Amino acid sequence: MIRPGGVDNVAAAACHVAMPGHIDRARTARLLAAAELDALLVAAPETFLWATGAPAGVAMGWRRLGPAMAVVPADPALPVGAVVTDLFAAGAEAAGCAPLRAHAIWPEAISIRHLLPSDADAASLIAAATADRPPGFARPGTFDRDLALGLLREVLSGMGLSGARIGAELSTVPAADHGALLDAVAPARISDATPLVDRLRAHKSPSEIALLREAGAITEAALVAFMPEIREGATRPALGRAFLELVQAEAARRGTAASVTAWEYVGFGTSPWASPGGLARGDVIKVDVGAVVGGYTADLARSFTLGPAPRRARQVHAALRGAFEAGRPLFRPGAALRDIHAACLRAVHDAGFPAYARGHFGHGLGASIWSEEWPYTAADSDAMLEPGMVMAFEAPWYIDGIGGFIVEDMLLITEAGAETLAGSGLSRDLLEL
Repeated sequence: MIRPGGVDNVAAAACHVAMPGHIDRARTARLLAAAELDALLVAAPETFLWATGAPAGVAMGWRRLGPAMAVVPADPALPVGAVVTDLFAAGAEAAGCAPLRAHAIWPEAISIRHLLPSDADAASLIAAATADRPPGFARPGTFDRDLALGLLREVLSGMGLSGARIGAELSTVPAADHGALLDAVAPARISDATPLVDRLRAHKSPSEIALLREAGAITEAALVAFMPEIREGATRPALGRAFLELVQAEAARRGTAASVTAWEYVGFGTSPWASPGGLARGDVIKVDVGAVVGGYTADLARSFTLGPAPRRARQVHAALRGAFEAGRPLFRPGAALRDIHAACLRAVHDAGFPAYARGHFGHGLGASIWSEEWPYTAADSDAMLEPGMVMAFEAPWYIDGIGGFIVEDMLLITEAGAETLAGSGLSRDLLEL
């Protein structure tokens, strides 16, 4: 059961339904052993969900350390420990987090369900449900960081990790909270395990792949339906709204069960960024879009022109298409991402553009805040492709005076090569609309 840590155990959060966690505990154990670490501490909202299967909660919006933290022990047979807010404690309990500690946040949300049925009035039921509150109980305006870190110390003690070597996702710990974290866990030793977390999350579970596959299918269908909206006089805001509406329509048509949102970077004209006024004949249109299903984002992009493509636009896009065709066959297990970057860069140079200096030709996809996550298809990457990775492979160029261009597909690395999750049904040519 949840131990409240001196605050209400608000089982009112029972409306939250926990999802299975995505973490591969055996893989985690191997990487922790190689790094000589006893446990992993994660605190980003998307990483907390990945590690526990439970939502981190609304207090994570403050972007400070404390609302939700998970401790993953190296021994895969042991459960994941967690500190959560009282509003979201029931989800972490249902996910099997142990030890589990909860602390109060600002919403006054309690449960009287365990007292029903009853003939008592509301005041009597609420008084009974809150009878174990300590004298003077008050909710904080946001959350109490020091209380949360004290509960983290309890969790570590309960897991036998009081003096352990702990790898923390320090990229998500604000500088303002770093010292307090070190003080709270001492004598346990904290080291940065952000690269380790990146490597773990890059290998997707079957349930993550299913979410990304659904996101890719929705995105491709919405992009196909979006193409007739790209017409003379259309404005950038109107085009953006149209795509977002088409995503929701496609999700409804498919009966997608998970939550669905979307993002879009639609631009047109000779400026890749401004897109002033309405679409005019000869404009280049860059459409870079993604549906987000259950927090997992797709990423798909194509370039168009309204009417016949200007000569310079054809030249630029042909070079990018050549880079894409040079890099796409290289996506297979064991391939070095830096080699793919080199092949793509060389193709653009050979097409007559030796000054082209793109830093990366794609990135991992998952449940990050933005659409990009590690690894990157970059010259300085030491990453190798593995089955289970989901990558966005892109060849973009933004030229003020000509327009913005991009060719991008979404790929799942398999044992045999790479499956296209989004983009296989769309031409990669510079289409004239």
